[in-house]
Amino acid sequence: MNFLKRASAATCLAILLAATPILAADKSITPGGKPAPSQPAAKPGSKAAKEAEAARTAYQKVREVFAGDLTVAGEKVAFPQENPSVRAIEITMDPGEITGWHQHHAPLFAYILDGEITVTYEEIGKKVYRAGDGLLEAMDVTHRGENTGKGPARILAVFLLGDGEQAVVEEAAPGADPNKVE
Repeated sequence: MNFLKRASAATCLAILLAATPILAADKSITPGGKPAPSQPAAKPGSKAAKEAEAARTAYQKVREVFAGDLTVAGEKVAFPQENPSVRAIEITMDPGEITGWHQHHAPLFAYILDGEITVTYEEIGKKVYRAGDGLLEAMDVTHRGENTGKGPARILAVFLLGDGEQAVVEEAAPGADPNKVE
């Protein structure tokens, strides 16, 4: 104690602090017991926290393939009102293979898994789709597809059916006799 009396107040404080374990506040836990945000700007309830939460999905890696409400022909998507159902098929086309002319009459999302497909749309022209492309196919526009790639083309086709509609409705070629289907 004699030592403490002779030392200055600052020296005593320094000795006490050095001898006492320092307890720092744990900033990794919020008062509510939840982990603190990794960014100071992302405080719970803040705009940054809400944006981060909105961007989060249940999946680690996500690549948006398609988002929209118009088909490739500019048609507004109209979902079936009665007897809705989903049908998903994988279509494989050999190089040079061509589909018949057809329409869908119901929303169809297509994802090109492999290869290259060129689709010819009546009064619109041709559009080329390659592996990794997603599209909302034309519903009431006559069209046909052709594998214009060097290898097989694979397409995942997801039909949103209902109202008694069929997935594919064969049509006459544009400009052909409407009573004859090619």
